[in-house]
Amino acid sequence: MLKIGIIGGGFGQYGLFPAFNSIRRCEVVMYTDWQLCLENEKLDAVALAVTPRVQYTIAKAAINKGLHVFAEKPLAINLLQARELLLLAKKKNIIHGIDFMFPEIAEWKKVKALLDCETLGRLQHISVNWDFLSYDIKNKKLSWKTRVADGGGALSFFFSHGLYYLEHFAGNISDVKSLFTSSKESVNGGEVGVDMLLKFKNGITGYAHIRCDCRNFTRHQLLFQCERGTIVLENKNSVVDNFTITLHDQNGARQLKVRKDKGRKKEDERVKIVRKLATRFVNACIHNQPMYPSFSEGVRVQELIEKIRNSLI
Repeated sequence: MLKIGIIGGGFGQYGLFPAFNSIRRCEVVMYTDWQLCLENEKLDAVALAVTPRVQYTIAKAAINKGLHVFAEKPLAINLLQARELLLLAKKKNIIHGIDFMFPEIAEWKKVKALLDCETLGRLQHISVNWDFLSYDIKNKKLSWKTRVADGGGALSFFFSHGLYYLEHFAGNISDVKSLFTSSKESVNGGEVGVDMLLKFKNGITGYAHIRCDCRNFTRHQLLFQCERGTIVLENKNSVVDNFTITLHDQNGARQLKVRKDKGRKKEDERVKIVRKLATRFVNACIHNQPMYPSFSEGVRVQELIEKIRNSLI
């Protein structure tokens, strides 16, 4: 039995708790006060849903106690802190994971399989268009999520997911040029949009766009241009639900049917995806096996974030 402490409110309560609490051989307790949690409970692991600044402090304390850690993205507020956590985790020989959830979605797994099998030939170009209206922008919240120094802004908070999945699909990014968009609606001044020209180590090219202040229009679209056609992975109305896959080749366009991920009644749509990562993390802890994605991927994303912030056109 693995005893895990969920630390943090918000997504910790409606996301991490139901995900971990549904796993066999997992006992879950939940705290908002991390110090009380570490002092009062005999834990094997912690799962964190706190700000990047606080996450660094809690993760460091937990690792020093020999606890396994499941973290949120971004891993920390900067590359230095992220690297420190990874080095400490390796030194203490603990299991570490991070919540990069999109590649766990059924439709995303199918697209990855299509690319790996070169169904339409080799991938040549990948593009991302991700537009939505964030809760903090919509409600003009004074939040860390719009403060770059605290790990916020469209790039660090939202597109940390994108940087991970771009390399998941297309390999290591070797060069990037970026253009940031600002808005008075971002109370703490963090960027609301980023446009990036990308070059991958293997010669694939790419373009990525994110905008988190887009009113009355939502899309999360990935285009994979291959030698003999294009794969479109797209969602127009939710976070992880309702993705579609359309193949465009010499025979025209056709939509692929994929068995959907099934959630439970009254759960946030993300829980069923996080549950996959949570289950993998619990199994890794119990069997002392490596977890993926881990702090290593968190550090890599942090490297890319800093590279992009320093590569303005």
